[in-house]
Amino acid sequence: MRYKFYREHKFVSAALNDVERIAAKIDFRSPEETKRLSLELERLISMLKGHAAYENDKLHGLLKGKNSEILAQIEKDHEEQELDFKHLKKLLDKAIQAKSEEEQVEGGYQFYLYYRKFVADNLAHLYQEETTILPELQQLYTDEELKKVEAKTYHEMTIDQLVGMMEVLFPHMNTHDRKAFLQDVKDAEPDKYKLALQNIGPSLDTKDIPV
Repeated sequence: MRYKFYREHKFVSAALNDVERIAAKIDFRSPEETKRLSLELERLISMLKGHAAYENDKLHGLLKGKNSEILAQIEKDHEEQELDFKHLKKLLDKAIQAKSEEEQVEGGYQFYLYYRKFVADNLAHLYQEETTILPELQQLYTDEELKKVEAKTYHEMTIDQLVGMMEVLFPHMNTHDRKAFLQDVKDAEPDKYKLALQNIGPSLDTKDIPV
């Protein structure tokens, strides 16, 4: 089986949908509920920005190194995502600051509609990365070359960061994904792997743990 990136997309997809469910249910007349939505939206945007920055730096750089022609659309998607962030914040602020309850409710509905489209666009983007970018990387590089990308990341991370990453990602993954992540860390940073496993191991099934 070829080496894979993008396993963390399962977490990204879940995070996008979690905020959608909040936006679908809240009462936009309630300051407490809109404050919660604002905080969740800020957390999501921060995560998506970090995720895009990682991909631009670590993965898309590999395509540039081989003069790949398929990168332009993916980078355009990341640029358009920044515009979406601003528009979502503007819509939410408008709903929260509306003078009447009727305007708050209508503003919240407009935010929800745009956010739902934002989710759909992002899921399509994730699909394109996994069905277009990943095969291109696999064609241009060997598995060992691709594996070195993640190895460098794990070298730069602390034990706490590794454990935190696993605690966030693993609940959204199947056993094959968890085992692949752990195997990468084990191969790249065996000492860090042992320490990280002491923390995360008790929450895992034995089939998740590399032999």
